[in-house]
Amino acid sequence: MSEKKEPKDGLSNVSQKELLTLMNSSEYAMFIAKSGSKMELIYANDKFYSMLQYTHDEYIEKFGNSLMATVLDEEKQKLRNLIARQAAAGGSLKLEYRAVRKDGSIAWLSLSAKAVVSENNFIYYSSCLDITKSKKTLDDIYNAKREIDVMANSIPGGVIKVRMSDFKIIYANDGFFILSGYSRSEFQMEFGGYYDSILYPADIELVKKYIKLAIENHGLLGFECRLSIKNGEVKWVYVNGRRIDDDNGQPVYLCILTDITAKKNIEAEFNDNVKRAEVIAGFLNAIIWTYDIASNNIKHSGKLEPTYPQEHHMNNFNEVRYIMKMMHPNDIKKFKYNLKQLKEREWQTQEVYLIKNNTGVFQNMEISAISLCDGSPKPSKIYGMIRLKNANETGTNAAIEETKNNNRLITLAKTSKSKAEDYITGLMPYSSFLTKVDKVLKCRNEKDQYAIVCADINEFLKFSHHYGFSVSNQILKAFSKIIMGTIAKNGICSRVDGDYFVVMFKYNQHKELMKIMSSMVRAKEEFDKADGNVRFGTTTGIYLVQPEDDELADMLGKADLARRSIKGLMGDHYAIYTEDLQNYKFKEDEIIDEIYNAMRTRNIEICFIPRIYKTKENITGCKAIPRVLLKDGQYIESVRLLKFIERGGKLNEFAFVTLFSVCANMGAWKMQGHKTVPLSIEITASELSMQNAVDIIDEIVIRKNHLEPNQIIFEIHERYFAEGTTIFDMNIKALCQKGYQVVISRFGSDHTAVDTIRRLPVTGIKFHGGYFNEHMNNHREKIMFKKITEMAKELGLSVTCGGIQTKMQETFAKEIGCDVFEGDMYYGKVRYDVFEKIFLTS
Repeated sequence: MSEKKEPKDGLSNVSQKELLTLMNSSEYAMFIAKSGSKMELIYANDKFYSMLQYTHDEYIEKFGNSLMATVLDEEKQKLRNLIARQAAAGGSLKLEYRAVRKDGSIAWLSLSAKAVVSENNFIYYSSCLDITKSKKTLDDIYNAKREIDVMANSIPGGVIKVRMSDFKIIYANDGFFILSGYSRSEFQMEFGGYYDSILYPADIELVKKYIKLAIENHGLLGFECRLSIKNGEVKWVYVNGRRIDDDNGQPVYLCILTDITAKKNIEAEFNDNVKRAEVIAGFLNAIIWTYDIASNNIKHSGKLEPTYPQEHHMNNFNEVRYIMKMMHPNDIKKFKYNLKQLKEREWQTQEVYLIKNNTGVFQNMEISAISLCDGSPKPSKIYGMIRLKNANETGTNAAIEETKNNNRLITLAKTSKSKAEDYITGLMPYSSFLTKVDKVLKCRNEKDQYAIVCADINEFLKFSHHYGFSVSNQILKAFSKIIMGTIAKNGICSRVDGDYFVVMFKYNQHKELMKIMSSMVRAKEEFDKADGNVRFGTTTGIYLVQPEDDELADMLGKADLARRSIKGLMGDHYAIYTEDLQNYKFKEDEIIDEIYNAMRTRNIEICFIPRIYKTKENITGCKAIPRVLLKDGQYIESVRLLKFIERGGKLNEFAFVTLFSVCANMGAWKMQGHKTVPLSIEITASELSMQNAVDIIDEIVIRKNHLEPNQIIFEIHERYFAEGTTIFDMNIKALCQKGYQVVISRFGSDHTAVDTIRRLPVTGIKFHGGYFNEHMNNHREKIMFKKITEMAKELGLSVTCGGIQTKMQETFAKEIGCDVFEGDMYYGKVRYDVFEKIFLTS
């Protein structure tokens, strides 16, 4: 017989009691129920009843054996349908339903059951678990997600969760898609859900750089970038993000994208307005400003450079004391009154004030301002503009003419000086040159070819000023010798004035002309190479006389035009006149324009050189030395300035502009209760030949600055008296009668001034230390200078010696009787603010 085998699971050895004990100790509720409308319980363990807060007896007493009795009423039919549907499909039942506990609370139950057919009926073997807490947690999560979605979609912008390794969008709110212009489906189909697909191409690398830095530093994300949206427009967004790493540790950022396009457009418009204000203010040489009275804050744009540096601009009205400190005493009362009115009521003002620049010189400044109340009792803001006034707006009224030089060479021929022998070079008088040239040109044949040359020495005045007249005379002799040995070998030559030479010579062919000019250049180079010779540069202009030419003035003018076209170059150069030169802007003309612009904007820097009596410690006055800063960074000072001012034209008011600046400073100093000293300025014949010159001077000195005429000394170069006009003489007499001092400067350098002293009531003479050098050892010359000094003092004239640079020059000046001196040996040139602080204060 075969032996009966035990089941492998060992259940045959488990008693019913043991099985019930196991079921009652389970965490799950277990029961057996019949199918039907009530689903009667056949068996249920203790966990089933305790889950519903009942004991076995309480449940049976209240519900009998009905399982459906504890199911929530609205769930009963739904539960029956689910059971029937799942039973028909076969397999296990998986259900969740709500049941009512004893205390009335609702419990969520998860049911798993297996149906077994028994006696033509379904028996369900079931287990049940209370999932109320899990359901509540899921509801909380769902509600939180819904609230987050509501909040995210309420933000005026986009909210995205981005994996930064590839810019994949994990989450995006509706605002992001509204911002991009795409729907969710369109964005997914078009770009696959990647954020960098809509970044503006030019910003991609910058965005990646920001993200890389944020990831490396584990910090917040914040940057501005542009998006290329659906309709082709470009939007600016501000991205603000925080890192919330993914489960796998990849860097993920939750970012808020704020649309800042309108802000950027406003910024661009604001920046454009600021730029426009700065450009216009810069063009007007002005500052445009707004003063907020409540905050005491000033905002401004523009600049007054170069004479008013940016750091001197006011930032608030507490600094108004700084403005008044720099303001001329005459204008402070007016300024305070207007300022008070502007702050008290609606008021507008436009006044011109004298204010010091950073060099200590007063300049006319126009301050315009208007205050507005904007509905309040008192003004809230003041709007205004500060600008430098041009000299021709506030100064003299003489007509401005273009510089004309063509007739100057002919005009010189009418003076007595042109008939005098040239004792330095030995060349014929200029008037003789003109007569001879005119005769040759009138008798020429058609085939005769002539060239007219105008030549001068570069910066010749520097040689006479720094090295003395003996050196400058040597240079004149050397240059005349070179000319006579080359281009004037078979021609006609004369020295017109100072270092200016004119030549006419005959040539046969253009090749020969070039050969003649080259010979002059080579001769000059050989002179420079020789030991002991003073090197100098020359500029030469050539005009080739045409058959139809008959006006000598025009020919000389064209040769001079060719010379001027290359003036300012270093070394030895020559140029031949062409018709194109008439329209060419020459270097000298550019310098004249720069000087004129400096006059117009009052951007002339005034330096002062102290004047001493006998000893260095005894300061008795000063001389004003104007200088102008050119575009090339070089200063042009009085010696070179004279060359341009002498031409008249648009520069014929230079001395008056200088006088205005100097007197404004001295007038302010005087009004502060300080003692002033006499000051001198150089003035030219063209300036003193103006009809209203004396009226202009009176206006500046007496009426505007309340100075005494005897405090102003006008230095007039001796050579101007030889060419003086009737108006020139009359103006000198008028100045002397009014009490101004008129001094003949560089006395004895050009022609005898005895006639001038006899005719005009000048008040002094002034020698130049350049005369007194190691070459002046002639006892006769010393006697002459000494007697001139004695004569001047007997006539009551002052005697001064300027340009003292060496002890030898000082000794010679003292030996001839001078006791008032100026020069670098004592004090160099200083700006007015330094002069005021060091010399006037003490």
